[in-house]
Amino acid sequence: MTGLIEFRVYENRPAASAAAADMLANLIGEALDASPMAEASLVVSGGSTPGPCFDLLAEKALDWSRVTVIPSDERWVPADDADSNERLIKNRLLQGMAGKGKVLSFFRAGLNASQAPQLIENDLADLAQPFSAVLLGMGEDGHFASLFPDFAGLQKALDPREKAACTMVQTAGSPHLRISLTLSALINCNHTVLLIFGEAKRNVFEAASSGGSAYPVEALLHKTRRPLTVVWAP
Repeated sequence: MTGLIEFRVYENRPAASAAAADMLANLIGEALDASPMAEASLVVSGGSTPGPCFDLLAEKALDWSRVTVIPSDERWVPADDADSNERLIKNRLLQGMAGKGKVLSFFRAGLNASQAPQLIENDLADLAQPFSAVLLGMGEDGHFASLFPDFAGLQKALDPREKAACTMVQTAGSPHLRISLTLSALINCNHTVLLIFGEAKRNVFEAASSGGSAYPVEALLHKTRRPLTVVWAP
């Protein structure tokens, strides 16, 4: 693991969520302050963990009209589906102060999921890169984004030299096809915040940090080229 990684411990989950929101707001602000015309790009994960962080980040006084939010991954479902990460982003993050922000949709109605990665990559090329900030979560199986241990294309998706920024994911454990950013895309950022809760996930993080594990997150920890802050609470 590189010396770019910092592990921060918080007393409880609300405090950890607030800290993550503050970090992300500062990173977005730095990107916007580069020039009056500068834009910022924020990659965020789905799931239950980031919701409270989104609520707090939405209250930050930033020029959200210059911010594009990008899912780290998405289930191949319409944006109004209960399982959609885009729906979560719109309902929890792009509210209040952040209401003028934009979201990059991964789901494309009328298309096959296999056609989406190239279209998404074309859209990503028009956004601010390196990404201003990336917020990721992690499962107890060590997955991040939709890069699951049983994904047949995992090795390629975790290759930091992989040219593809996006990949279609199908696993036995998910009822939906998924679209995920690859490791090479995710580490093309100014700073990553990994928000995790609970002893089980801390144990996974520590095993992955030590190396030699089968956890996908090990690749993120060992291949990142930019600062990564782990925010953890019991």
